[in-house]
Amino acid sequence: MKRRPKKKHESSLSDSYLQLSSVLLLCGILLTGVVMVCSAVASYTDTFKTTLRQNCETLTAGVAKLSAVSPTDSESEIGRLIHTTEAEYGYRIWMFDADGQEMYPEAAGDSRLSPSIRAFVENEAYMQLGYFTSDAEQQQLCCVLRFSSEMPDKTVQTFYLAALSDAGQIQAYTTMLARNLIICLLVSVLLFLLLFRLGAVRLDRQLEEVSRVTRQYSEGDFSARVLLPEHATLYSFGCTINRMAEFIEQNENTRRNFVANVSHELRTPMTTIGGFADGILDGTIPPEQQGKYLRLISEEIHRLHTLVNSMLNLTKFESGEMQLHISNTDIGKLLVKTVLMFEKRISDKHVEVEGLEDVSLVVRADEDLMFQVLYNLIENAVKFVNEHGVITFSLREENGITCIGIRNTGEGLADDELPKIFDRFYKTDTSRSRDKTGLGLGLSISRKIVHLHKGHIVVKSVKGEYTSFEVQLPVNGV
Repeated sequence: MKRRPKKKHESSLSDSYLQLSSVLLLCGILLTGVVMVCSAVASYTDTFKTTLRQNCETLTAGVAKLSAVSPTDSESEIGRLIHTTEAEYGYRIWMFDADGQEMYPEAAGDSRLSPSIRAFVENEAYMQLGYFTSDAEQQQLCCVLRFSSEMPDKTVQTFYLAALSDAGQIQAYTTMLARNLIICLLVSVLLFLLLFRLGAVRLDRQLEEVSRVTRQYSEGDFSARVLLPEHATLYSFGCTINRMAEFIEQNENTRRNFVANVSHELRTPMTTIGGFADGILDGTIPPEQQGKYLRLISEEIHRLHTLVNSMLNLTKFESGEMQLHISNTDIGKLLVKTVLMFEKRISDKHVEVEGLEDVSLVVRADEDLMFQVLYNLIENAVKFVNEHGVITFSLREENGITCIGIRNTGEGLADDELPKIFDRFYKTDTSRSRDKTGLGLGLSISRKIVHLHKGHIVVKSVKGEYTSFEVQLPVNGV
């Protein structure tokens, strides 16, 4: 079968899924990356601030220690200590007195520490990112600490130390992380697209196979099957479709056979009735023989009536409309009563009947329906028992189950016939040659009645020897 070409505007399921997955993956990686970059930058910034503050605290401790000696010697020592710190860490440092007047690098200079910053550092250190000098080209990190020092005259003075550090490292670190994020994002997406495309191609082929088969089903051809390897993703789905197709195909064959069998069963008596009626009307059949043919017409009408009733009963069973009328039923008496209805036919074939002596067993069941089951089974046994053969009945109770056995000697059934005998309208080759009036519905109806009573019906046969049926019913009913 040729594959249906895709239109230009059509896209496969995997293509649509690929597009959606790519967008979701891109958004997921981007969001995760942004969160990680922000977290890393924040952590790096905190480390940078901690380092600046620790260096400033070390410097203030040294300044306080130098201030404890004579003011003349300490000023030059403090200046050298601050200058050394600036050179070592690349900081720009200012020192202010308690009034905010600049003491270093230019004592008595014009630079002053603002009152707002002094008020802020009364409780904690001032630590901010920004542009604090007019020549700043990149962000700076500013740290201001307040500290006290005991002077040689035992007085305690307050000082402020301000340090500026170039924060360009933070910006460079952020840029580096962002660049790496973009690279990782592109590599991940490209790798995902490649791997997904490889998997999508295989999935598309499986979907194409499923679509091919289901298109055949839509056209009424249920013979096609989904062919996929066991490791395929859609293997289980394909097996389910195949089982569904087998079930539908079986039902379709059953429907065709049902229609064919019903048509055949209706055609035969209708042809007979029509032929005999026309013969009577046009005088082909003489008046002295009309009674005989009217009886034949009556028998065929009775056959049609039986066929229609059987089909209606089958429909009721299958639709669940058949209602049971449970009562205490003596199966033994019902069995004897049914056998007596075939007394003449049994006598004509010189058949010996066994197992009906003193049979009596009460079971909770629908008496009318159970009579129909027994009638169908006994009729079947009488029909196929051999001349001078034996029909054996048995009735027993085992573990709350009533077992009704009917066995007849005769040709028996072949092994391939046993699974089919309960099918509607099924007749064995032997029955087709001998049974001209049977409809092939009796055993099917009997099994449905037994199942309605929550029981089972079992058939056994040995070709050329015997055939036996056993009906198993719960003693206490359904």
